[in-house]
Amino acid sequence: MEKKKVVEIISDCLSRTEGIDFEIFLSRKKVLSIGIKDGNVDHFRSSREIGLALRVLKRGRAGFAYLFGPTLEGLEHLADRAIELAGQTDVDPNYSFRPEARLEPSDLELFDASLTTIPNKDKIAHVREMEHSALSSDPRIKKARRAEYEEVTNHVSLTNSRGLDLEREETHCSMSIMVLAEDNDSSEMGWELGNARYYTDLDPARIGLCAARRALQMLGSRQISTCRCPSILEDTVVIDMLGAWASSFFGENVYKGKSFLSDKLNEIVASPRIRLIDDGLYPRGMGSAPFDDEGTPQTRTILVQDGRLISYLFDRYWSKKMDSEPTGNSFRTKIAAPPAISVSNFFVDPGTSTPEQLLSKMDTGFFITEVMGAHTIDPVSGDFSLGASGMWIDKGKPSFPVKGVTISGTIYDLFSAVEEVGDSLKFIGRIGAPSLLVKEIIISGL
Repeated sequence: MEKKKVVEIISDCLSRTEGIDFEIFLSRKKVLSIGIKDGNVDHFRSSREIGLALRVLKRGRAGFAYLFGPTLEGLEHLADRAIELAGQTDVDPNYSFRPEARLEPSDLELFDASLTTIPNKDKIAHVREMEHSALSSDPRIKKARRAEYEEVTNHVSLTNSRGLDLEREETHCSMSIMVLAEDNDSSEMGWELGNARYYTDLDPARIGLCAARRALQMLGSRQISTCRCPSILEDTVVIDMLGAWASSFFGENVYKGKSFLSDKLNEIVASPRIRLIDDGLYPRGMGSAPFDDEGTPQTRTILVQDGRLISYLFDRYWSKKMDSEPTGNSFRTKIAAPPAISVSNFFVDPGTSTPEQLLSKMDTGFFITEVMGAHTIDPVSGDFSLGASGMWIDKGKPSFPVKGVTISGTIYDLFSAVEEVGDSLKFIGRIGAPSLLVKEIIISGL
């Protein structure tokens, strides 16, 4: 069913009830997934999904309903259900829908039209290439697991009763692989992911080699004694930490006192080396878009400048609640949930230190390449106690791999202890980071 027909049916149904405003979010998604095992196709799946989410406002009362695969009967029931649910909520003057507005044209390079022209046999061949590059890199790489490719094409439209009518198209491609390395009595796993808006930005051979390197470098790992020492956090580890820190910047959590950053605007919350940005206009960014999922233009928001907190992230509701301006950070994690505050492209601005310079400046310490359990970090206090692995560095050079230790502290102390910032920025999904050198971290080992 075409968008125009969907809007007509819902508008007609809602018009039978006086005083109704509405917002229709329509997503048409295509997904392709390919898996390779031992050079053979393990799975090949293609699917399509049409999802529709409806929000209504009935004299300040909000209702939400959704469905998949819209039909005439389904749309009529959806409208009735949304009105019914609105009648069960409290009046809240902070709810509103964005009025009609013209967005400035911009080319964020979010849609790869070539995806439909690349033969599936070529995509399969590239997943095989990723697997082969890992397996052939070293005889100690014994097995490849989960060599996978996925692409998503999504067409989004947003229409409301206040005249807003917006559309966007976007693509997302990813390749990932996990490998097993064995040597004598030691075995280790290594994993790597590449994600991009454009297919040609993926490098299957590099992804396979990186996964193999991660597994190989940890062979023969051992524990170290409990200590406090300087550490370098590899970019992927910083990304894990940023993922836990992100919710502290959400206006809702700040308002409810569920963030360490509540009442800390314009105060120092990190090292002066830290510049933290949420950029919804980052070219080819996984979280970039001309407008968020409420129709607000996405923007570039500097959250922390030289260690000082200067902004939070808002959707329409919480910006009004906190007497601020929306930052274009309203996102829908799925059709079945109403939009909520989230990050767009959330990252630490890179510095000027090369990997070699970071190692030489630390001289002796722990180079952390992986942490386990980042999801357990307390989002309010920032407290963490995480399993960690990596390399022990002596005189600026890798000495031996380390495993089976725990690092602990708080997110805020960690980012306050940053002394140097790496010069390259890596993204996994919507979160990006360079490597960071921190003055000291607590390690619990032998």
